[in-house]
Amino acid sequence: MLLDIDVEVFDGADHLPVIEVLKQVARGRHDWRPTTADAVRAKSFVADIDAAKIRLPALELWAQKEAEAAADRGESAAPSPDGQQPVRITSANVVPAAEDLGKPAVLVVENQIGDGGFVRAMAAALDDERVVHALKKRWLEFCHGGGTGQMAELAVDKCRAFALVIRVAMLIDSDRSAPASPSDNEVKVEEARAGGVPHIHMFTRRMVENYVPFRVWERHYQDNPYKTAKLKELRGWPPQRRGYEDLKTHFGGRKKKMPSPLMPADMRLSEADFDELGPDVVTELRQVLAMIYEIL
Repeated sequence: MLLDIDVEVFDGADHLPVIEVLKQVARGRHDWRPTTADAVRAKSFVADIDAAKIRLPALELWAQKEAEAAADRGESAAPSPDGQQPVRITSANVVPAAEDLGKPAVLVVENQIGDGGFVRAMAAALDDERVVHALKKRWLEFCHGGGTGQMAELAVDKCRAFALVIRVAMLIDSDRSAPASPSDNEVKVEEARAGGVPHIHMFTRRMVENYVPFRVWERHYQDNPYKTAKLKELRGWPPQRRGYEDLKTHFGGRKKKMPSPLMPADMRLSEADFDELGPDVVTELRQVLAMIYEIL
């Protein structure tokens, strides 16, 4: 998350929350791009900590490097490369800000194993190291909605854990049977928005299974002639039909049973695997990743 730190916090009565924020920046969890003057002030603050015999070598190294980087940039703070609006941190809010920024960001999904595994695999396939790293460090966690029924209520409840910087997003299936058809889950989206959930993405296609690459289905069903035939049938459909058919029924029949985990943990996918599903798929998945950036 991009921060805008007012250097007045270095003169506050309580240095602990300031140190916590700077430690998170030094670890690469959050980002601060100070002006030259602000970077020098931060370096002086860190030097004062060291003089008090509080040893924080990672923070000292960061302060030195940031002062050098700021000097190279000039007097202006570096702009955000993705246009992200920074979180303003002042003496008045540094305590709740430090607490919120230290908690894991939360992505509410219908199924933690299925949808969570999909997001993990998709981020790796699209070479999004930021999201991959956040998941590995547990800076981003999935919250299991138990189906779409209570997703809105759960997402709203997760927002209550944050006092200042609400770092919650929701990813929900559309359950549409055709591109132009309305989604019953729009009600859930509106409930979540009304309850204060700041970031929501509803899949354009029917459900997460409609974004699963062919290679994954081949892996699951390579020893099942019936389902191999079903996969061949799926490949023959035009992209628009593939996006809105109920694949749980297509592969699972009346039981609608899907492989679990949906995305094999040891299978490395590529952007080409997702692009094969249709020209709009990778664009939409990058939108999901951009939403996740907003809460990291």
